[in-house]
Amino acid sequence: MKLTMDFKLIDRILALGNLVGYAGLAYIEADNNLQISSWNKGAADLFGYSEDETMGCLLNELIPLKRNRLINCHKTQCASVAYTGGNGQQIYCEIFYTPIMTTRGEKLGIAVLARDISEELKMKKDLKWYKQHLGNIFDFAPIGIYHVDLEGSVTLANSEYAWMLGYESSRAVVEQIDDFAGQTFFDPEKAEEFMFSIYEAGEIVRFRCQIKRKDGSYVWGLCYAKATQDGADRMNGFNGFTIDISDTVRAELELKNANEKLQMLSVIDGLTKIPNRRRFDDYLEAEWQRLCRDPKPISLIMCDIDFFKLYNDHYGHQAGDECLKKVAGAISATACRSTDLAARYGGEEFVVVLPGTDLDGAMTVAEKIRSNVNNLKIMHEKSSIDEYITLSLGVAAVIPGDDHVPEDLIAEADKALYKAKESGRNRFVAAAGI
Repeated sequence: MKLTMDFKLIDRILALGNLVGYAGLAYIEADNNLQISSWNKGAADLFGYSEDETMGCLLNELIPLKRNRLINCHKTQCASVAYTGGNGQQIYCEIFYTPIMTTRGEKLGIAVLARDISEELKMKKDLKWYKQHLGNIFDFAPIGIYHVDLEGSVTLANSEYAWMLGYESSRAVVEQIDDFAGQTFFDPEKAEEFMFSIYEAGEIVRFRCQIKRKDGSYVWGLCYAKATQDGADRMNGFNGFTIDISDTVRAELELKNANEKLQMLSVIDGLTKIPNRRRFDDYLEAEWQRLCRDPKPISLIMCDIDFFKLYNDHYGHQAGDECLKKVAGAISATACRSTDLAARYGGEEFVVVLPGTDLDGAMTVAEKIRSNVNNLKIMHEKSSIDEYITLSLGVAAVIPGDDHVPEDLIAEADKALYKAKESGRNRFVAAAGI
């Protein structure tokens, strides 16, 4: 029975030795005088001495532990130490040492197990460095950074995100936001779109929306998000990044308003504030094409202030400008349907486009324009037909089609205007037809 136990013990020792060797651990044994009796390959690799070189040498001379510490070892102990290897490189190792005892409690020597922890310490140092610098980036990044779990609670936030949302600190964000979609999106539809996208696609890029602040106001944000997973690769939330683009949106709006203003200025006459010749040309062409598809008549009235050069010469250009403004206002007020367009054609000439109006209707409008301008009672001492400013008008109408172009309508209205002037002015004349 005793022999069986001895063989089992030997098997265990061999198995333990194989495991220690496979793990690359240094294993050393020495007697009570610290004279080395066992030195494995792991010890040779770690401390730089072969087994043959160490036999009979003192343990404290080959490993970085003091003699008294080893001699007085009565229980298992551990030490992390640094020493300079044979190549001059500093090595850090972790050393476990324990007394070798008999079953009767007699100390036979000491056993040492050691491993190189240089790379591990370096990794810890690097990790600490990265954590420190990532922490600095997180805290001082000029964008909002946060994490949201599957329940919609913010579990992590940086200072910029807290400032963006109007909270006093990142801790306050974590403590107070437990409904991410409801508490941080100004527009509920945008919140729904964002949450659907992140849960379905797992990633959001350049999502533009209004971010709701704690006080109910908002800032414009450009959002990015990416789903995160737990150890089992199941989604457990997402990391979010938000950039405050309020200044950009404000600048875009100002630019849009400026462009609209420029566009308006490009089609409005600077003096009379009614549409100019360019707007007239574009509008007539567009309405002509529309009425070609939906055949209906279109009418044009051309107006000219009678004896305006004499008015300018007598009263001066400033008075002439005021006269043009008043006449333009009267014409524009008379052509009052949403589809009608009154424009300054050039100098003292004006035009009125009347889509969907036949010749009879246009003549009615022309007479109203003539009467309304005359009723302005703008004195004109140099006029040979009336004491006040008067208009001559030419009226033409046509149903647009392939047989005609807009220039034909303009030409007919211009001819009718010429006839009105020849006939004594202060009247309208209708074209016979195109």
